[in-house]
Amino acid sequence: MEKELRSTILFNAYKKEIFTTNNGYKSMQKKLRSNWKIQSLKDEITSEKLNGVKLWITAGPREKFTAAEFEILKKYLDTGGDVFVMLGEGGESRFDTNINFLLEEYGIMVNNDAVVRNVYHKYFHPKEALVSSGVLNREISRAAGKAVPGIIDEESSGNDAQALTFVYPFGATLSVMKPAVAVLSTGSVCFPLNRPILAFYHSKRQGFPGWSAWCSHSSL
Repeated sequence: MEKELRSTILFNAYKKEIFTTNNGYKSMQKKLRSNWKIQSLKDEITSEKLNGVKLWITAGPREKFTAAEFEILKKYLDTGGDVFVMLGEGGESRFDTNINFLLEEYGIMVNNDAVVRNVYHKYFHPKEALVSSGVLNREISRAAGKAVPGIIDEESSGNDAQALTFVYPFGATLSVMKPAVAVLSTGSVCFPLNRPILAFYHSKRQGFPGWSAWCSHSSL
């Protein structure tokens, strides 16, 4: 397949997603429109529907994907397309989806669990977990405007003041193995401890570099 101009961000809405362009992501959609064409997919995934799409997003799918749809998405990734998958606490069993079938191809799986902050915090529900020291890749902090000299982990107490702190609401953890890379974790305060919650996979296929990201909650 030849390279094509990709200028569209496509939000999937065919699998009863919890969040779509009209529900949950209106403000983000407005910000993206200045540089991207935003569309919503309310029909079955086909290769034609993904033509010109730079990023395909599914935020909390609550129906199963077909084998044909997975094959189309894998081909889309292999030819330079980007994918962003989000789920929530309870994983596949709670959402009644089968998205792990695709994720496992790239070394990622959403677990059927929940992240809870085990230290009292007056501002948030226990499952609205305030994560500190959860950055596993310094580029995340750099992109957020934080000057962190090295990789942050639970033992880097000297970096605590500079580390990125974020709320992770009603989310699950991930199991991550190569070729995927974990970039955010639950840190040392939330339970389960030090478990991945955001991971990337980068296709190194010559001529068609593509990125995929998986996060285990859809309201980040």
